[in-house]
Amino acid sequence: MSYSVLIADPIDKKAKQMLVDAGFEVTAPREPMPEEIVKLIPDFDVLVVRSRTKVTSAMIDAGKKLKVIGRAGVGVDTIDIAEAKARGIKVFNAPGSNSRSVAEHAIGLMFALARMIPAADASMKAGKWEKKLFKGIELEWKTLGVLGYGNVGRVVAGLAAGLGMKVLIWSRTMPSSISCEWMADIQELFSRADFISVHLPRTAETEYLVRKDLLGAMKKTAFLVNTARGGIVHEKDLLDALNSGILAGAGLDVFEGEPAPMPALVGHPRVIATPHIAALTKEAQQRAGVMIAEQIIQWSSKI
Repeated sequence: MSYSVLIADPIDKKAKQMLVDAGFEVTAPREPMPEEIVKLIPDFDVLVVRSRTKVTSAMIDAGKKLKVIGRAGVGVDTIDIAEAKARGIKVFNAPGSNSRSVAEHAIGLMFALARMIPAADASMKAGKWEKKLFKGIELEWKTLGVLGYGNVGRVVAGLAAGLGMKVLIWSRTMPSSISCEWMADIQELFSRADFISVHLPRTAETEYLVRKDLLGAMKKTAFLVNTARGGIVHEKDLLDALNSGILAGAGLDVFEGEPAPMPALVGHPRVIATPHIAALTKEAQQRAGVMIAEQIIQWSSKI
């Protein structure tokens, strides 16, 4: 039996070809708007998306033939899972596909904060030579606090240890195997760390986990990095902490109000901001697409 696939967001060409070679009828319109997807989806068995397309209950309801939703990425918070489950629709994602990319971006933000690279570059582009303003710090021997010891957190911990950093881990449960020091007290981790890097999913338990009390425990010389999800860090509390000198700076790739984050936070002189690109590498996108294609093909072989 031939199944039809609607690819709503661009995926790697290798993944698309895998589906075609497996006998799927593949349609890939150029980044359709949600209302266009709702009109198209009644004719398709499978929907493939990335982070751009939010799979709402209305979209799922319109998919009368829909059997599978494939998310070519890690998180499924952009999909109405409850509605999919109620309809008996399988949801596939690609855990671990972007771990290396996100981890490298987090480390990159740490380097950028430690050496004030964006500010130094902007100064040079303005025709200035302000060498004395940009005395930075090394990462070696600094303490990194990692929140979350999943796929990304483990890679970050390994990379940081390779740079000579002391790594402390906090997670909601103690990992069965760990190569760093695990801390049960998150407040103590925040007070000891020179850098905090967030690698938790956004759930009811983690929403606004990092707020005034934890930020207030940080050293005035410390930095916060978030490449996980917006809404884990309370952005107003972070802005207040930056304005009052409670911490030295922040590197942020994710925001609560995407794609229109808080201007005062993004524009803060001690914030380095990027537009949710930590997972956006050729390698990660190919891995994610291939993983989704493999799962869809495997699903079809069992029908």
